[in-house]
Amino acid sequence: MIRIGINGFGRIGRAITRIILQSDDCELVVINELDPDIKNLVYLLKHDSIYGRFHKEVTIDMENRSISFNGRKIKIYSISKTDEIPWEDHDIDVLIDATGVNANVKASHHLIKRGVPKVIITHSPPISDVDITLVMGANESHYNPKQHHVVSSSICDATAIAPLLFEINNIWGIDACFVTTLHPWLSYQNLLDGSVGSVSSPGHFWKDYSIGRSSVLNLIPKDTTAAAAVIKVLPDLKGKLDAISFRVPTNIVSASDITIALNSKTSAAQINEHIKTLSQRGDNVFELQEDHLVSSDHLGTNKSVIVDANRTKVIDGRMVKMIAWYDNEWGYSYKTVEIARLLAKKL
Repeated sequence: MIRIGINGFGRIGRAITRIILQSDDCELVVINELDPDIKNLVYLLKHDSIYGRFHKEVTIDMENRSISFNGRKIKIYSISKTDEIPWEDHDIDVLIDATGVNANVKASHHLIKRGVPKVIITHSPPISDVDITLVMGANESHYNPKQHHVVSSSICDATAIAPLLFEINNIWGIDACFVTTLHPWLSYQNLLDGSVGSVSSPGHFWKDYSIGRSSVLNLIPKDTTAAAAVIKVLPDLKGKLDAISFRVPTNIVSASDITIALNSKTSAAQINEHIKTLSQRGDNVFELQEDHLVSSDHLGTNKSVIVDANRTKVIDGRMVKMIAWYDNEWGYSYKTVEIARLLAKKL
């Protein structure tokens, strides 16, 4: 069993927890979450407004500040600084930091020196403090277990876009590409109009006032790190790729509207056929959607990216339009657990 610890029990931390608890090769042994109310944490694990009820029994041991699942104990801490937690005492193989706190990246290097074998930083924009950024289906072959100990699992957009652009570039060559991501609201956004300073993201850096507007009433255009995140794992696309984003008033499942100028000619049928072949590899990266579906139909998918075959368009053999769907919480979390498997396998 791969022994995993989780720092941060928000949307991503809880999705990762559900995925681990339902796996047959991973074991969750320790969680750190600032909120000390264990009963509330278990309540949020068992009852989720998006993914529904978790129909497994989870018991609470208040005296020892732990919970149990299938007879296995999970220790619960509530400590603000990750390097003050005795992770190494729990014999973990991989620590997943799902806090979104930048200071924890540097702290993770101290944890490695203390004996934590590997740390994964989730939902991190392109940063230089990690040893490598990995996206399954794009650059996981670059992982070197002797050199890479603090690993970023990138962001949800890059987890979907990078594998698709990797394949397109390998087969037909990309001359230029522009992506518009359509991303559901996030918890730090405002329900009602407020100042940009009222946005409660721990890594808040936005200056455009529109980010403070009501998330449930507006399409909100914003800058995005999606292009930089993809280039981090596919450096050949530097100078060829850019992106913008819209925050949209839905609660889950993102889409990317992708326009690509190719180096060589192809057709929509050829592109879709290639994606269909990739979807049969059994690695849960690609899926080809041939029915006429909407975003909610992809809720809870384990796939990195689902290409809408009906929306693949080609003009003059070289100008391509594609729509890519992805569950920005569950799909991304599933890939983070797969990265944990990769790291643990090569310990």
